[in-house]
Amino acid sequence: MPAVLTCPLCGGAVPVTATACRDCHLPMSDVRREQEVGRSGSWTRAVGVRLVGVALYCGVVAWCAWQLPASLPFVAPAAAGGLVLHGVKGRPWLGMLAFAVLVVVLPVLLAPALGTGAFSDLAEWVNDPQW
Repeated sequence: MPAVLTCPLCGGAVPVTATACRDCHLPMSDVRREQEVGRSGSWTRAVGVRLVGVALYCGVVAWCAWQLPASLPFVAPAAAGGLVLHGVKGRPWLGMLAFAVLVVVLPVLLAPALGTGAFSDLAEWVNDPQW
């Protein structure tokens, strides 16, 4: 066993003789357990999580572009944020939460303004048959 372990929570170096991580106070039993489990197949799981994220968010944007193009001003940025968090950072739950907040909560907050101004102009531009 190495003299220094890596904390799975904060990524800090943890001496084997310590009782917990000095940065985030994760107990040493959890640090050791994660060192043993985290090594076997961790890169395959990481690649799988990222590929599922890319497929999920690309599929959502494609479906919305095909079925409901007026929703693209909300869905495309939300999918980009979800893709960064899920596909790049490897945080699927955080990516899905950001996606849900941007797709559900943001339109509810902007509902009074959706029929006027820039949003209606954008909707007309998206629905314009000339492009």
